Amino acid sequence: MMKRNFLFPFAGILLFIVSFHLEVKAQQAEVTVSGDITNPYQINTGTFAAMKQITVTAKAKDGSAHQYSGVSLFDILTKAGSVPNNQLRGKALSKYVLITAADHYQVVIALPEFDPAFSDQIIILANQEDGHSLPVASGPYRLIVPQDKKPARSVMQVTGINVQTAKIQ
Repeated sequence: MMKRNFLFPFAGILLFIVSFHLEVKAQQAEVTVSGDITNPYQINTGTFAAMKQITVTAKAKDGSAHQYSGVSLFDILTKAGSVPNNQLRGKALSKYVLITAADHYQVVIALPEFDPAFSDQIIILANQEDGHSLPVASGPYRLIVPQDKKPARSVMQVTGINVQTAKIQ
């Protein structure tokens, strides 16, 4: 019985240390913006905070609505130079964005879905949910696609935003 009582406080301390490490690691995470662009860069807390922040409403799996705050993917992709002369037409219409999560989950979204000239939807890279930092399991950055009926493209723990051009084989 004495051993069991000794293990409980030790297990609690170990759990605290592990959760603290995950929290610190999540706060230090970066998102790599790369691919068929002219200005590749890293998004970290500093670069993210310097960009224009917006808020959108999206539904969770359970149907409840949440407010997500972050940066428009259109702004992120514009800064990266994803569209020549900022005019989405011709060959540039065949571009797509591959979003990658820490667990290697990936989704593809066509570049025109981000452009306000083509869509009224504002897709964001969020760092807050309902006014608070994203939970460690979801953040520090999460893609939010507000008009999707299912949140399958709302990637958690985003680590990469890679712009590619579709090519015929």
